[in-house]
Amino acid sequence: MSQSIKVNPEWIIWSRKSLNFSTESASKKLKIKESTLKEWESTGLLTYKNINKLANLYDVSPLLFLNNTTPPKIEQYIKDYRTMNDKRILSNPDILKEIKHAKRKRAFLVDIAEKLNKNVEFEYYQEKAPNKTEIINIIKDSLDVNAVKLNNYNINQWIREFESLNILIFKFYNIKPDDIKGYAFNNRQLPLIGINNRNSDKEKIFSLFNEYAHLLLGKDGISGDYNREKEEELCNSIASEILMPSKEIKNIKISNVNSIIRIVSTRYNANMETILYRLKNLNILSEEEMEEQLVKRVYNKDDKKSEEKSVEKEADTTKNTPKKRKRSKQQRFKTIASKNVNQNGHLFIELLLEAYDEELINDLDLSNELGVPYMAIPFVIEKINGGRR
Repeated sequence: MSQSIKVNPEWIIWSRKSLNFSTESASKKLKIKESTLKEWESTGLLTYKNINKLANLYDVSPLLFLNNTTPPKIEQYIKDYRTMNDKRILSNPDILKEIKHAKRKRAFLVDIAEKLNKNVEFEYYQEKAPNKTEIINIIKDSLDVNAVKLNNYNINQWIREFESLNILIFKFYNIKPDDIKGYAFNNRQLPLIGINNRNSDKEKIFSLFNEYAHLLLGKDGISGDYNREKEEELCNSIASEILMPSKEIKNIKISNVNSIIRIVSTRYNANMETILYRLKNLNILSEEEMEEQLVKRVYNKDDKKSEEKSVEKEADTTKNTPKKRKRSKQQRFKTIASKNVNQNGHLFIELLLEAYDEELINDLDLSNELGVPYMAIPFVIEKINGGRR
């Protein structure tokens, strides 16, 4: 039987509550009985293995539980004007963990930039919230938005444009788009934008512009379909105006609704739902026409895709699937590197590598901050080498 270690139970409780885990939800994640977790929180007696399990779930160092001091007041990672009353969102530990990671990475990078004597100021930081027209003009000017970019840029090209403004862009993977599409945290140095990688590329592009509008409004927080507050609707409207300019759409001299939708869909980088709402706001579609098209082009389409996936899954189980060929270590590290660059963006990694080149951080620091095994670092460098500034 493994020997139990005495830890400070107050820090176990603090760590759980800081991510809005209940004892029930945390015990399910840990695959233990709720009574066992309650016992740990009462006695502070648990094995080294279980200390590590708790630390991993709560995203803290195992050494934290050995702290003899009283825990501080829990930091609210979402001081959010957009979601303050949404208990469903505030209770999601995955969202809080993602935001905690993003804020910690930003804070580390600001410190690194200071030591490198590197300017990471966000030039368009607003002391006072501009009006809608001013925000649209700032976005167009700061990103040099033009027809060529609107019609041809993919998500990664747009991300590089945003990063050139000293905005950190992170992608996250493990949260359903229904819960969160993106987040924004405003700062004078390295403001943050996060976008859900599980969305389509068109939806990610829309999220980038939506969250940028929130930065210019000076509003922190998270976005999703559930959010119908005025500020969120304003930012949706701004993103729509940038990505689908009203002047150009109104110049389409066709009366057939289906043809208009097809032309706008082909011409602009926006998903179908956004296009339909945009056409309705421009009075090109009536409320009834929009609802009809949503059912036809969005909702039924989603149901059909879900059905097709279900059928494919059933078909797969009836086949004798061939054994997967083992990937080489090099292939695995390349995959890790590719995902890491996609998740963290070039700006974050470039500043870390610059700090590494200047010997401000060591091999272990670089590996920890990137969140990859040391052996994958050369592949990360190779992946972004063409984009290093």
